Amino acid sequence: MENGKEVLAKVVQLRTQLVSQGHTRHLLAETDLMTLRIHCYSPGIGENALHSHTKEDHIFVVLEGTAQFNTGRDGKTVVKASKHQAIVLPAGCYYQFCNSGDTPLVMARIGAGPDKSDMRLNPDGTPIPGRTHEQGAAKPVLIEGAFLSELVYFEGQGIDFLMDRAV
Repeated sequence: MENGKEVLAKVVQLRTQLVSQGHTRHLLAETDLMTLRIHCYSPGIGENALHSHTKEDHIFVVLEGTAQFNTGRDGKTVVKASKHQAIVLPAGCYYQFCNSGDTPLVMARIGAGPDKSDMRLNPDGTPIPGRTHEQGAAKPVLIEGAFLSELVYFEGQGIDFLMDRAV
């Protein structure tokens, strides 16, 4: 309980329209310590240049497609994640990723940290101002009538996925 108010569980739908070009990102839920977003990337597109977060841990859960993450300060450690796999990136871990498949990549991104003043850093330690989209800066092109839809249920500290797919 928080200030005498009961804290309730929430159900949010992980639904996003698939893209043939560019990428989309949507905030689905937010608490004082955590955010949940859904991202969709077209083949070959990814997030930012190599970077780390100062105060926020990330978990990327692959719901559809395949992602290649380059990790480490030099970006030379390659980790691949495919459908129903996740990659855990603690604050301070350098990473960059792209859709390494030939179909849209859909990921749920959970960000958690003690405060909202997280900064992104380049490998040389300099701050990255604002949001940059060095890979995939193009406006997204949505695939008409094509969606990924899954339900997620938050219970206590865990997350249970309930499938409700419409692709």
